[in-house]
Amino acid sequence: MEAKFSGNQSLKRVDFMYKTARNIAVLGTGLGISAVVGWLFLREHRRNQADDAPVLIKSQLRADAVDMPNIVLPLDAIEDIEQENPSTTPAQDDLTQINDIGPRFAEALHAIGITNYALLAAQTPEILAEKLLPYVRVSAQRIQDKKWITQAAKLANH
Repeated sequence: MEAKFSGNQSLKRVDFMYKTARNIAVLGTGLGISAVVGWLFLREHRRNQADDAPVLIKSQLRADAVDMPNIVLPLDAIEDIEQENPSTTPAQDDLTQINDIGPRFAEALHAIGITNYALLAAQTPEILAEKLLPYVRVSAQRIQDKKWITQAAKLANH
């Protein structure tokens, strides 16, 4: 027996199939996007965890080397040295006593490790301007014209 559908029933059936296919496509697209976003979040989370974890490097030259000292990265080494020898840290001078160095420049100088007149006097204008670039904008010409280094040398000798 053949089922006979009228024209109206046939259109309803096609419309129903179209909506079902569209809903499945939208659902599949949404699930796909959710999977990609979840994967990106997971990857970023793992990357952040990897940055915090210590890195162990074992020697490839000796297979029997079991107890190896930890390799200390340069920044860690500097922090350890500063903690072990606090007396070796030179006294901090008030860098704002130098004409043309205000609080902002003094803070930038401290950020690059220049905390006293002697350290400032040991710099050249070009290298100093380059080191300060991430913190403040100052040209080597300004440093030279305002005699930061000459003033620092005079104050270091007092």
